[in-house]
Amino acid sequence: MLICCVIALLFCITGNAKVPYIPKIINYSVSDYKAGNQNWAVSQGPGGKMYIGNNRGLLVFDGIHWDLVKLPNNLGVRALYISKDGRIYVGSFEEFGYFEMDDENDLIYHSLSSSEMNVYLNNDEFWTINEYKGEIYFQSFRNFFVYDGEKVRKGEPNLPPLYIFTLDNHLYIQFMDGGFCRMDDGQFTELLPKDALNDSFVSVLPFDDRLLLVSARKGLYIYDEIHKKLSAWDIPANEILKGGIANRGVMMKDSTYVIGTISNGIVAINKNGEKLWHINRENGLINNTVLKLFADNTDNLWVALDNGIAQVQMNSPIYFYEPLEAQIGMVHDMVIEKGVIYLATNQGLYALLENDSYPMLVPNTQEQTWYISDVGNQLIAGHNKGTLQVDGLRATQIPGPNGGGTVLRKCIIHGKEILLQMSYRPLSVFTRDMATNRWQFSHNVEGFSNLIKSFEVDPTGNIWASHMYKGIYRLRLNEDLKSVKEMEYIGKLEPENESGTINVMKLRGRIVFSDGRKFYTYEDLTGKIVPYDLLNEDFPELSDTYRVVSLNNDLYWFIRNSEYVLLGYESGRFHLKLRIPFTLFDNPTIEDRGNIYVASDGTSYFCLNGGIARYDRHRSHVDTMQVSLGLSQVRAYNRHENKFNPLPCKGEDAPSFGASSLSYSYNTIVFEFSYPDYSGRHFHIYYKLDGFESEWTEGASDFRRTYSNLPYGDYVLHAVVRDDQGKELSSLSYPFKVERPFYSSWWALIFYFALFLCIVVVSVRIYTIWIVMREKKANEEEMRLQEEQLKTQEQLIIKLENEKLENDLTYKSKELASATLSVISHNDFLEGLKKEIQAQQLTGSYTKRFFEKLIRMIDENISGEDEWAIFQTNFDRIHEKFFTNLKERYPDLTPGDLRLCALLRLNMPTKDIARMQNLSVRGIEAARYRLRKKLNLPEGQSLVDFMIQFH
Repeated sequence: MLICCVIALLFCITGNAKVPYIPKIINYSVSDYKAGNQNWAVSQGPGGKMYIGNNRGLLVFDGIHWDLVKLPNNLGVRALYISKDGRIYVGSFEEFGYFEMDDENDLIYHSLSSSEMNVYLNNDEFWTINEYKGEIYFQSFRNFFVYDGEKVRKGEPNLPPLYIFTLDNHLYIQFMDGGFCRMDDGQFTELLPKDALNDSFVSVLPFDDRLLLVSARKGLYIYDEIHKKLSAWDIPANEILKGGIANRGVMMKDSTYVIGTISNGIVAINKNGEKLWHINRENGLINNTVLKLFADNTDNLWVALDNGIAQVQMNSPIYFYEPLEAQIGMVHDMVIEKGVIYLATNQGLYALLENDSYPMLVPNTQEQTWYISDVGNQLIAGHNKGTLQVDGLRATQIPGPNGGGTVLRKCIIHGKEILLQMSYRPLSVFTRDMATNRWQFSHNVEGFSNLIKSFEVDPTGNIWASHMYKGIYRLRLNEDLKSVKEMEYIGKLEPENESGTINVMKLRGRIVFSDGRKFYTYEDLTGKIVPYDLLNEDFPELSDTYRVVSLNNDLYWFIRNSEYVLLGYESGRFHLKLRIPFTLFDNPTIEDRGNIYVASDGTSYFCLNGGIARYDRHRSHVDTMQVSLGLSQVRAYNRHENKFNPLPCKGEDAPSFGASSLSYSYNTIVFEFSYPDYSGRHFHIYYKLDGFESEWTEGASDFRRTYSNLPYGDYVLHAVVRDDQGKELSSLSYPFKVERPFYSSWWALIFYFALFLCIVVVSVRIYTIWIVMREKKANEEEMRLQEEQLKTQEQLIIKLENEKLENDLTYKSKELASATLSVISHNDFLEGLKKEIQAQQLTGSYTKRFFEKLIRMIDENISGEDEWAIFQTNFDRIHEKFFTNLKERYPDLTPGDLRLCALLRLNMPTKDIARMQNLSVRGIEAARYRLRKKLNLPEGQSLVDFMIQFH
């Protein structure tokens, strides 16, 4: 109880909260820029590129690429100044000079500290560079040197300077062994003696018509030059500056003073001496030791640190509160009541009091808190355990509602003003106690219980509730508000749509739905849900909006899963006012949980994961230079020689360039673009090469583009930068030409044409000769073929005639042989008959005259020729010299043997042979046996087969 009283007393004392909001910080570590840890100086060139003096040389940052340019001595850059003509003056150990950019955007160094310039250095290390009346002052702790554009001279008096400052056309210098002085016409006027402060000034800044002097250990002082009066500026931030040892200071365009310290980060102070914020390692700065501060063209603050680089976006209307020491979780809702900020998070309900960067957990509110709502000097919170009444830093549970509420709305149903709360369980109704004028639980509504994430009530009393995962419900309550009278479930808003989440919102008094495809609205007169053409026509990309928060009657925040969009309503249409992408936040809200709280003064607060962000629409952006897309480098590559050739760039901020002509051997082109936008927003680059491409192509995040092996021709590269919504931010064009290769030049083409004509003439001649030779050869071949054909035909005729003659001969020979055999057989017969008659004659059986006559007749029929010789000759003709070969091989054969051989070759039966030989069968067999012996035939071999096969 005592603790609660103390907390309540603390709440009463700290009635007006002043939350320590800080601007967005972007830290760059060694792993980002890949150089030395320490960074001593920072400045910005005319094209927007940032130049940082690093321990290893000069760092160049164009918003995309980091490059390190080294000095001839390979040492670090301690001092840096960029003049209006683009010269980059640098100071190092025993070295100072300047860089200039050539036509290819390469930095070329020119030393001013050589003996040729009559400069002789001895352990001089240069720490500041200033411009005064067109001359450049290089300051070390031993001397300072002045460069007038042609030569260098040593400064006077011959006293070691501590620091040199320029302000409002005046040059101020503090000497180590002297006082604080101002230079007038080459003469130094002492403003403060050395013993006036007994401390060094690290910065001199304007303060109206006076000077703000930043001392290292004694805080801030204001010096009136007119009255020569020095007075301490007694402000609370002095304690931070003294303890942290101030080291650098800068004034922003809105007159905010930012002081960097050696050990405690940076502090922002307005001209009233109020501390605006303090950033160190505890709340986002990468390192506490500040070596240099610089305000760029867009009034962003660059911080050169002992270990790293930081960019502080001071010109943004968005500031952040993210307590690193307190893990408050995802912020679902917030409200500001009596100067205290209440944060409803997934880890409990937190309260943030004045000048306290650490939020306090309201006792007994651990776990999920869905909402906190101000319903007329009364705070009600929906907690996981129930509905809470919040008074100061004390939360008490309201008895009655079943479970914790997820959303609460003040509405009028059936003419009754109520609070309606939805949760995972039934609807709860709160009514106002007329005696105390405070809201109190009345009853739970019967007839409906579901997972509801949001709801709205239309003017006719319909309750439109959006389910956590699917569709919406339309509910109507009975007159007594105690039960559901009508309930309609709508799973999808058009028949062809898929079922899914449907979001319900209220916009200018209308119920509006979104399903990721379109916006819809409920028409009271027709009682139907129809497409909301007013939004669908102008902002179809916003159809995935899941919450609308009214900033006032004409301005509305649309919350998506990727951005916050502010639309204004004017003249019957919605107009885009602002887009804030989630990429601007380090810890954006989780999906479908984004929320915005609008305070009574019009300030919007974004609920984030682990904190909140404040957006002040009344805070106008500081006038900024238009960021332009530029070319950092263009190189042509010769793949045969494996080397690059740089091409001219007409300046990093020029929108177009003069055409470059390239040899065909350098037909691979590498473009490197720069876009010095340091806002932290996301943007994309697109390319189209006229003469090669017909469509735009999105480029890589490194802003480099390579075209390989381009054919000869004229080209124009177009590049454009667009934001996440497709809006064009900047563009440029770069024309160039790839020359024809030698083998494709006009002279080569003429040569090729002449050569072609020669080849044609020679080819025609050769072809003509070939045709003639071919025809001659063809004719000769034809004649040869005809002769061969005639010869073949003649041979064929002769062959046919020979075959015919041979066949005739064979046939006739066979006839002759047959006839001869017949004759032989006849003669044999007659011979036997003659013998028989003679034998009969001897017996005397017939008359002598008869027999004589018969013998005479037989003699007349017996041929006198040798028929066997004729047979043998014809047989040899038919059977290929059978008898001749047989006699040569077997000379012992008798004429009878030869006859028998012939008859056997003719395969005549034994009986026929016996008859023709006028012998008995036994006689023929005996003759055959004798013949086998003469032929030396082995047993088993057929005599007939031997004769048939003999040749």
